[in-house]
Amino acid sequence: MKTLGIDIGTTSICVVLYDRETEKIIKNRTASNAFLKNQGYAQDADEIVNKVKNLLKEFVQDDFEAVGISSQMHGIVYVDKDGRAVSPFYTWKEECGKEIYRDDKTYEEYLSEKTGYPMFSGYGSVTHFYMQKNGRIPEKAVKFLNIGDYLAVCLTGRKTAGVNESIAASFGGFDLVKRDFDWEALTKAGVKTEYYPEVSQGKTVVGLYENKPVFAAIGDNQASFLGAVGDREKAISVNVGTGSQVSVYSPNLYIDRTEDGKKQQKPEIRPFPDGGYLYVGASLNGGKVYERLAAFFSEVCELFAGTQPDAYEIMAKLAREKGETSLKAVPNLYGGRGTGEKESGFFGLNSENFHPSDFILGFVRGMGEELKELYEGFPDEVKKGRTCLIASGNGMRKNALMREMTEKVFHLPLMCSEREEEAAAGAAIFACEPTEGAAL
Repeated sequence: MKTLGIDIGTTSICVVLYDRETEKIIKNRTASNAFLKNQGYAQDADEIVNKVKNLLKEFVQDDFEAVGISSQMHGIVYVDKDGRAVSPFYTWKEECGKEIYRDDKTYEEYLSEKTGYPMFSGYGSVTHFYMQKNGRIPEKAVKFLNIGDYLAVCLTGRKTAGVNESIAASFGGFDLVKRDFDWEALTKAGVKTEYYPEVSQGKTVVGLYENKPVFAAIGDNQASFLGAVGDREKAISVNVGTGSQVSVYSPNLYIDRTEDGKKQQKPEIRPFPDGGYLYVGASLNGGKVYERLAAFFSEVCELFAGTQPDAYEIMAKLAREKGETSLKAVPNLYGGRGTGEKESGFFGLNSENFHPSDFILGFVRGMGEELKELYEGFPDEVKKGRTCLIASGNGMRKNALMREMTEKVFHLPLMCSEREEEAAAGAAIFACEPTEGAAL
């Protein structure tokens, strides 16, 4: 059996043909994805769909049985009664929720307080609430969807789609016990819930593409885990792309509560598409942090010498030659969710470690230490029995120094995922085994 897997990432779009028998990707095609000019962190939903359709033209002669979709989470696009986009796709990077709403509280702070759920800028519920309060919901809008489900609607000619709980939970205000939105909490906070999509659990077919079933989209974090990790109850997944994440799977749900009874989800707990949960520590400081360091060295070379060497190659060489450093770096250049003032900088700087090589080593080790710190916040029950690290994402796969430092920080052996394009592969794997009850 062969299936197609489609992944809509922040910076790229990928389609793969996956062979279930050999468990290998036998064909893949990619296209770039980008933000709209002068519109913050929004993307053109229909342009994304068109790019996917163009990629799919290269698979029309291939024999496949189903289509799975993985999508960047949290973001929303408003659609009309015919299921067509009437707004841009507001991505997970959307920052409107950080603006002040009332009583010196931001939109994200207000919703977190009123609903009892952690809400951050970029979450669909926060973006929707901001649009609602600022009169920016399009007049023809009747629902919002994630971009993955909008793609499913467009591919199948349907007018709407149920959103898989793995993505629905990423909007915010989702009750993990009931596995549905907490409608009462959202309504009490003043959120217009009539725009929310219906939640679909398990594997649900949206419609047909080329007479083959298309499943409701799943979250890219869960898809990457599916595509990268073999023994899900022993492995720790570390993914470094634009951002970075550390994830572990558990069949059980553990939710801490504060003294006043409110849910305290640290780490973030995300429904897994075929049952169970992912415990996730997510950082805004991933591969783009290392990219920013490379840009700094390039800028120095340009300003002082008028040259622009391959900064990445030189950085890797310097780090290999140096090997160790006493310099401690906390490279939180892009803050953290709900903690924009998060500490960042270099510590322990002295005359012995004031060198580019020390800066590079300290930076990369700091990235690994942040992932370890996030992991240490997981419940003890889900950390038991973890014996290895599975690395995925280009920021990890293409950076040997990052892999080495992460291994040292966790004190566990690290292996790269056997498959590249893990999220697209995970979507294809998800589509391999339709379950009973999956229906149009």
